Order: sequence, then structure tokens, then C-alpha cells
Amino acid sequence: MRRFLAFLPLLAACSGCPVWQSQDVPVPATLEKEQTTGAEYWRYVPKNYSTDRDWPMVVTLHGTIPYDTPKTQINEWKRLAEDKQFIIVAPRLDSTQGILPVIPSKWFKDLHQDEKVILAVIDEMCKNYRIDKNSILLHAFSAGGFPLYYTGLRNAGRFNALVARGCNCRTDLLEQIKITPEARKLPMLILWGKDDNILVQKQSWMAFRFLREHACFEAQKKEFQGGHLRRPDLAYDFWAKYLPERHRR
Repeated sequence: MRRFLAFLPLLAACSGCPVWQSQDVPVPATLEKEQTTGAEYWRYVPKNYSTDRDWPMVVTLHGTIPYDTPKTQINEWKRLAEDKQFIIVAPRLDSTQGILPVIPSKWFKDLHQDEKVILAVIDEMCKNYRIDKNSILLHAFSAGGFPLYYTGLRNAGRFNALVARGCNCRTDLLEQIKITPEARKLPMLILWGKDDNILVQKQSWMAFRFLREHACFEAQKKEFQGGHLRRPDLAYDFWAKYLPERHRR
């Protein structure tokens, strides 16, 4: 009972994350199935997509289900994607458990499988659309931080930036990752709300400290007003600084 009660503040924090962004977009988001892994992912492609140019893409990772989902992530981002003209995908993951305890051996297997899913979705999108492979943001919210750090740092060359927004992290996860020269050069932003739950604040600080201690000097941190809030605009503003001029809107 005590253990359950200890998780109640986290449950409250996670459940208080409504999507307030506009849902008024000219085309619908679609649910897809990646062909090699069979994983589902949501996709939003702006109405005026064409094959006469390359397009930037955001891969966004959801938090703990049911408090956050791939569809919720798409709904949070799609108006911004339409306005700023980028493609967005949100794969369904298994390692994004930020509330209840996990069995470490199974959880690391889930992380490894989620890494395969994320990379496979990117490959499928690059096959089916004109994606600028040098303009791919890996973004996560809440417990999506686990696969973000695991996949992003292990495959730093696949992304031009990482953004962790109100994200969970674990020391034992980071300690298993070999920090490469590519990871040290990768722009990263760790965001959290000043009124976010204390666990997220501590884990965000821990992740930032780990990265700086391992010479990831492109890693930055930023607090914003509020709590566990949906602010994709903050992530986009950071990413836009690293996009080629032709992609900025």
C-alpha cells in the first residue's frame, strides 16, 4: 500500500497533460504499420507535401500509456508540423514505463526492441518520402526519455538534434551507452517545468550532468514555467536553430 501511495503524485502529474494545441489541420494523421518489425506508428504529413524537395522530420516518443500515447503525441505536434512544414511520426513503444517498477532484464530488452522500431520507422519513412536525413529530430516527452537517450546516444549520426521534454532517465541506462565522438557533437536540449514532479526534475539534472561529464558539451538544459506540460513549440524552437535555412519557417 505504501508503495502504491508513493506513486499517486506521479499518476496525478501524468494524467494532468491534456492536449491543448489546435486540432484544425487540413489532412488527417494516419496509423501505419512498419513492415519489418510490425510496429504501429502514427504519421502526419503536411497537406502540400511534394517530392520536389527534401523534408525535415520529427520522431516523437510517447510517455507512459495511457497517460500519453503515439496518437496523443501526433495530436500535440500536428498543427505545428503543418505550420512549419515538417513531417512527424510517433511509434508505439514498450519501454516507456515511468510510474511503476520494472524488471531490469525485461526493460532493457524492451529498450533494445524500441531502438529497432524507431530506426525501422525512420528507414521506412525515408524510403516512402523525401526526408532530409540530415534534419531529423528525436524528441521525447515524459517516460519517452528512456528510449530517447538509449536510441539517440547510440545512433547519434541518425539525428541532427535530441530534445528531452519533462523526461525520465536512469543512471544504469546511461552507463550502458558508449559515448561516441558523434554523440559529443550532437545538439541536445533537456527541458523541464519549474513545477514538474521532483522525480522528473532530478532525473533531468542527472542526465544533463552525465552528458557534460562525458564531454557532451552541446547538451543544454532549460527550465520553463509550469509543470508537466505539452510544449512542442519549445522543442521546435531549439531544433530550428540547427536546421538548414531552407527548412525554417
